[in-house]
Amino acid sequence: MIKLDILLLALKNFKRRMLRSILTIIGVIIGTMAIIVMVSLGIGIQENMMLMIERWGDLTTIQVNLWNLRNNDGGASSVRPMSRGGMMIVDSSSSSSRSSSRGRNDDPWQEALDAIETINHVVTAMPMKWANLRLVSGKYVSPWAGFNLVDSTKISHFNIKTSQGRMLQEGDGDFALVLSPTLGEQFYNLRARNPYDWSGRPTDEFGFVIPYVDIYNDEIRLTFDDRYGERPSQGEATRRRPKLYDVEIVGYQEEMGNYSWTNFMDMEVYNRYMNEHLRNLMRGMQKEESEMYQRMLDELNTFDQAIVKVDDRNNVADVVTQIRDLGYESWSNMESVQQVNEQMAVIQLVMGAIGAVALLVAAINIANTMIMSIYERTKEIGIMKVIGCRLGDVCTLFLLEAALLGFIGGIIGVGASFGASAILNNLPSESINMMFGFYIDPSVGGSLSVIPFWLILMALGISVVIAVIAGLYPSIRAMRLSALEAIRNE
Repeated sequence: MIKLDILLLALKNFKRRMLRSILTIIGVIIGTMAIIVMVSLGIGIQENMMLMIERWGDLTTIQVNLWNLRNNDGGASSVRPMSRGGMMIVDSSSSSSRSSSRGRNDDPWQEALDAIETINHVVTAMPMKWANLRLVSGKYVSPWAGFNLVDSTKISHFNIKTSQGRMLQEGDGDFALVLSPTLGEQFYNLRARNPYDWSGRPTDEFGFVIPYVDIYNDEIRLTFDDRYGERPSQGEATRRRPKLYDVEIVGYQEEMGNYSWTNFMDMEVYNRYMNEHLRNLMRGMQKEESEMYQRMLDELNTFDQAIVKVDDRNNVADVVTQIRDLGYESWSNMESVQQVNEQMAVIQLVMGAIGAVALLVAAINIANTMIMSIYERTKEIGIMKVIGCRLGDVCTLFLLEAALLGFIGGIIGVGASFGASAILNNLPSESINMMFGFYIDPSVGGSLSVIPFWLILMALGISVVIAVIAGLYPSIRAMRLSALEAIRNE
């Protein structure tokens, strides 16, 4: 028999036993759907977790803690590698450290940045420090406006997104700021009887409190006076009139960005103006009275954190290891990604196994169908052999019939899987969280079920291979039937 005749005969036999074939195909459809949907859920969960992690911060960024550069007296220490491995903390205030610091003992923080920037694949290392300042708009004050103080010449490397305007950049004016979109809610009338009581504040149609200050349109100024806007306490000496500085708002952060809850200002500008403010406060004070301000002056040019930009996410783990070898604590979102990938690999394996069980049941059904077909077609098989059909053609015919059942069921199962995936992706996030027991953040824009092209090919391949394997025994049985006994069979 030629191959075309075998194919046509297989299709004819499929039509002759249409009902049984359809029932068998339904089993394959269910099995194929189970594999695709289960694995797609694992992929979707993984992608959602990745998007949520990326929302927390750039995957090519490393956070480095530099707390160990401070000694117990509040002074500076330097971390230096030892010749036999390990690290040594050196107090830069001692004479011995001065003799071994190669002339750079005055600024261990800059030494740390320089050392990190020499590591391969590091693009830049930027200092970062936290500070609270007061923002003023008319009679309203934001008393605890939190600022990330950064180097505006390096911040562009870190891809911190803004919803309006831009991030700080080199050449900006002294009081260029990037503000949090939630800053307006932090303004209060500090001279009111109960300034922090929200119960009497006006609300919008949805019941949300209306901010006193529209940060996008109202004039905003800045002061370094940490008591500005407050009523003088009883017996308090008259305070100097604080300076108010006009600010230039160059951008507003994304509402759900990694730093959306904080504001940005250039660190060098902050240090310069805070230095001036503290020295003005210290004028006329006794030495004992000014000690606190002196400590604040001493710490102005220090920072406890640096963020490091790496050229590629695949190099982050190696860079983290080298930074830790230098003696600095460091952490990257890529470490969370690795943990998520390990967990998701297990979840996908379990979900794929559940789908495979359904397909295994379908394979048993295919084997049963093919065996019953042999019993019903025993005489037909005998006639084929008598008229000269080769044993291999008989085997090929039954294998092809089984493969057709698997292929047709796989094709329909793939189409049905896309329909099931669309239903899952349109479920409300609350229902998803309740049904599957994990949190999906709808704001990240990910899908619960994701079907890549390779999964389609894999599911089709598995359905056909399982069907052929299931039809192997019936095919061999048909090939071994005696021609004469098969013809006598009624």
